[in-house]
Amino acid sequence: MSRILLSIEELNHLIREEMRKHTECARVPMRSVYRQERDSTGCNWDVSMGESDPADMAACRERIIATIRELRKQYNIVEES
Repeated sequence: MSRILLSIEELNHLIREEMRKHTECARVPMRSVYRQERDSTGCNWDVSMGESDPADMAACRERIIATIRELRKQYNIVEES
């Protein structure tokens, strides 16, 4: 499946929007999407969460993990030239 190319900022926005939907994520900071080598699925990014209470992080992750998996299937970061 071909992925749509987005900037890091655009992916950050999509993930932050998903986090805002869930009260479990209110105290969990998101650092940023970051570029990585393409994995076995062809995705070239992942997301880093900031330090927070482990229980808050686990609850937030449970709420947003399905969305992040879908975003990783649909989008890649624009390659720098």
